[in-house]
Amino acid sequence: MASFQTNRDPVPQDMVARVGSAAGQVARIQQDYAVQAEAEPAEDAREMLAAKARADAKRVLDDQGLSIQDYNAVLTAAETDPELEGRLLDAAREAI
Repeated sequence: MASFQTNRDPVPQDMVARVGSAAGQVARIQQDYAVQAEAEPAEDAREMLAAKARADAKRVLDDQGLSIQDYNAVLTAAETDPELEGRLLDAAREAI
């Protein structure tokens, strides 16, 4: 898959929908594993939970057809583009 560039071009709605959906799912994964990790006293068990969370997040991106680079590029672009941020939040809400 060709790498996505967010330079000055508007982010296509399809990309927004996929990144927004993935972001919502990744946020849930992070929250679920954080709760489990807080309850776990053993460091090695917390590290195993963190590895599982990363694998689950990677699977979400793969399911959406996104590379980590494209996902991060769109989220980074949204930090300085309120309109894009709003579109991503709307897409994330629809996915939840």
